[in-house]
Amino acid sequence: MGQCALIVCPQCQKEFIVSPHMLGLGVEFHCPFCDNYFPQEASPKVKV
Repeated sequence: MGQCALIVCPQCQKEFIVSPHMLGLGVEFHCPFCDNYFPQEASPKVKV
């Protein structure tokens, strides 16, 4: 099984997963639930 990282959306507070290779690159994450784009630093929770 591959690795994943858990991200929490700062707007709707729902959790979704991303590739851990995306962490620390400065890319904006896209929440599939509320269609919000945000930087990693804005997430209240990032767990690998």
